[in-house]
Order: sequence, then structure tokens, then C-alpha cells
Amino acid sequence: SGGESSSTTSDEKKEKIQRWMKWNTSKTWKYEPNLDLISKIGKEGSTSPLDAFRDTVSREKRQTERVGRSWSVKELRRKSYDDLHKLWLVLYKEKNMLLTEANLARRHGYMMIQPDRRKKVRKSMGAIRHVLGERKRAKIADHKLYLEELERVGALLEELDVAAAEEGDGMEDGMHKEATEKLGEDKI
Repeated sequence: SGGESSSTTSDEKKEKIQRWMKWNTSKTWKYEPNLDLISKIGKEGSTSPLDAFRDTVSREKRQTERVGRSWSVKELRRKSYDDLHKLWLVLYKEKNMLLTEANLARRHGYMMIQPDRRKKVRKSMGAIRHVLGERKRAKIADHKLYLEELERVGALLEELDVAAAEEGDGMEDGMHKEATEKLGEDKI
């Protein structure tokens, strides 16, 4: 009788779970991908914001034309902060596009065209970081020199104040004597 009760409870649990799953699936929204719209992404004439994640250059053109090289640190040192910022954003978009293309190539089982583009983007982004790091370290060093100079000037001013105060007491005493003498002469 112990086996019968456990089988009935497990049957009840299964039935309860199945009822809940049926209720849950009827309440959840089902995603049906729009394959026509998805196929247009990255194609000529498309205005989808998702185009930024697809390579807009055709595969045939990409196979025949080689992409350029990565940015060198020497070149980037000449750029302003705003130019570096804009270039970083362009490279970031390119990186996301290349990751999307690599994922699509992996899923559909074909080789990605010019996979060395990812390495060039990564090297360029690393060069930007290097240049910004150099600028940051230089700015910190300049600030430290400025603080040291302020301390040195402050110490010199304190010395001058002390010397002036010492001289000022004698001068003040002399002026006081002279003023009292003049007052004494005026009274006579």
C-alpha cells in the first residue's frame, strides 16, 4: 500500500506540473522571427539601425579588396582627444560588426572573409589606450610638479613674511618714535 500512495502522489504532481506548463505556455508571448525583415538587414537600401552590426560591403567586393592597416601609436599621438574619442567609437562599432559577422559565419558554417580585420581593430584600440595612458601619466606628473612648485613658492613667501615682520617691527618702532618726537615739538 506504501507503493500505491507514492505513485498516486507522483501522478498528481505530474498532472499538476502539466497543467501549470499548459497554463504558462498559453500566457507567454511567442517570438516568431520575421525572416523577410532579417534578410534585409545589412543589404543595400536598408535603413534599419541594425545595419551597424552587419558588414555593408558585399562579400565579393570584400574578397577582392584588402582592408587597411591598424593605427600606430606614433600616428595617434598627433591626434586631439576629440579625434581619439571619435576614432574609438568608430572602432567599437567596427568591432561589434566583426563579432556579428564572425558569429553568423560560425552559425552558417562558412569562413569569415579577412578575419585579420578583428586583430587590426584590436591593435588600433590598444594603441588609443596606450596614447591616452601616456597623456594621463604626463598630466599627473605635471600636476605633481605644479604642487611642488606651489609648496616651494609658499615656503619662500613665508620666509619673506617672517623677514618683513622682523624688519617691520624695527621700522614701526622708528616711525612711532619719530611721530612722538614731532608731536612733542608741536606742543612746545
